[in-house]
This record gives sequence, structure tokens and C-alpha cells, in this order.
Amino acid sequence: DGSALVENSGVAHVQFFGADAPYDASIPITKALDKFGDVLVAYQMNGKPIPRDHGGPVRIVVPGHVSARSVKWLERIAVSKNESGSSWQSGYAYKGTPPNIKSFDGVDLSKYKSVQELPVQSLICTPKAGSSIDAEEDEIEVKGWAWAGGGRNIYRVDLSIDGGKTWCQADLKEGSDQPYNRAWAWTLWEAAVCIPPELRKAGTELELIVRAVDSSYNHQPEHPDLVWNLRGILNNSWHRVKLFVKAEDA
Repeated sequence: DGSALVENSGVAHVQFFGADAPYDASIPITKALDKFGDVLVAYQMNGKPIPRDHGGPVRIVVPGHVSARSVKWLERIAVSKNESGSSWQSGYAYKGTPPNIKSFDGVDLSKYKSVQELPVQSLICTPKAGSSIDAEEDEIEVKGWAWAGGGRNIYRVDLSIDGGKTWCQADLKEGSDQPYNRAWAWTLWEAAVCIPPELRKAGTELELIVRAVDSSYNHQPEHPDLVWNLRGILNNSWHRVKLFVKAEDA
């Protein structure tokens, strides 16, 4: 019984060691033992042996966590009271330090937790940044994806065409029916976003924005400076795309 192991031994982490030493990583043992956590020791992908470039012949897959925990070319698994001591886990590579830290010199990184689950995020795929639209168009088709760490589902995707002054909601498509708190894959979304008449003037610059909300009602921050850290990781601020209304002689 895995729960007895945790309670009686003090074991708190599962460590994974790859053939590309010194790379190794770990996850909380509660994630590894969770029957709904879907952690895999994988040797096949799409019914075929995992290619070497994808971490074969055997690799770990830890859905819902930062991909650095899904160790490739797996050689060994160990349980431990401590998390991995590798620089990719205990070093500064995956530590979300506070904004007042401007240099890692003299910083005790053990004070800060390693990244496991990632925050909610979303991205506009269509239209591409810098695209032009006709002044006669009163709406544009917008498509993209949203995702949240820890298996959290996407509950809502908001879109704005005027830099965040007004908003509308996208329709959630493929991936929106994933089991509760087991949403490991992207949720695709799309919307027909109306363009107000005052913005349909030749030469006008439009700012298309997307933001997502997950099943814990976590929201994306408006600006990167709200989540700034020295490494620049965990930036899940609103995704913005600049569009242009075609000039009359274009």
C-alpha cells in the first residue's frame, strides 16, 4: 500500500534518473501514487516504441507538471525524503523567486519551492500578429488554445479587440470535455469577435487580447511585471496580438 509507505517512512518524493546524467528530477510521491494522477513509465507512443528523440526506450510522463519532471531515457527510479538535488530542480533553473531578487549571488535557493504545476495560460493562434483586416469587416475569426497545470480544466476564455476595454467569451471546443481535474491536454477555443465601428477606420491599430480562467478560478495577470522574476519563468500574462485595419490605398 503506497499510502502506508508515505505515512510510516517519511518518504515524500519520487526521483527519476535519466541516461543523460547528471540530469534527474523528482515529483511529490502523492502525485506518483495518485490513481487519478496518470503518471506513466512509458515505453510506447501511439502504439509504437518511443523514438530516441522523444526519450525512448523508456521515459517518465508526468501530466499536469512542468515537462522538466518527465525525465527521458529513464535508467532508475528512487523514493526519497528529499526532492532531487539536481540543478534543474534545486538550482535556480526552476525556482520562481520573488521580484526583489535581482541576482542569485548569495541567495539561499532552498527557501523557494521548485516549479511543479504551471499556472493557467492561453494563446492566440489565428490571426497572426501583424495581420491586416479590411475596414469593411465587422468581425474576425479568432482561434487558440488554453491550458492550466495540475489537470485543472479551462472554465472560460475571454477576448478583447480594444486592448481590454470590453470583452467577449470564446466557445470552448476540443478538450473542454476532459474529466474534472484531469485536463492534461490543451483546450481549444474559437470565437467571432465583433469589431466596433469606431475601430474599423483605415490605418487603425487593434490590440487583440486573450485571457483564460481555470477550474480553481485562477486568472491570468494583465502584465508581465506582476509575475516578474529573475529567470523570467511562469510568465502567464495576457497574450496580446497587434492587428491593423488596411489603409484605403492598400
